[in-house]
Amino acid sequence: AGETEVYTVGVGGQSCVVSVTPGVAAPVVVPGAPASAPAPAQSGGGGVPAPLAGNVVKVLVNQGDSVAAGDVVVILEAMKMETEVRASEGGVVSALAVREGDAVKVGDTLLRL
Repeated sequence: AGETEVYTVGVGGQSCVVSVTPGVAAPVVVPGAPASAPAPAQSGGGGVPAPLAGNVVKVLVNQGDSVAAGDVVVILEAMKMETEVRASEGGVVSALAVREGDAVKVGDTLLRL
């Protein structure tokens, strides 16, 4: 028998943590955990928020850079999974709010456009 593995999945706009044990027919699902699948960031008011809690692995833009909607701007890591954070709209990076190695919570501003 194998070891239990834990995955985070998004279903219908909600995040669920799924624990899978080999040989067990039904996984255990815990609603409300942050999703670790790549997700576009919303930029409400020019800020790009963190879509999940985790650590900043890489900041791919600098202040003054132009970005297009859909460009990857930051890579976050949560539960040993990397997540690409994409700009939901184009613009010029006016400020960076995080550095590589920083820990962020859901909704924390990563950068401003």
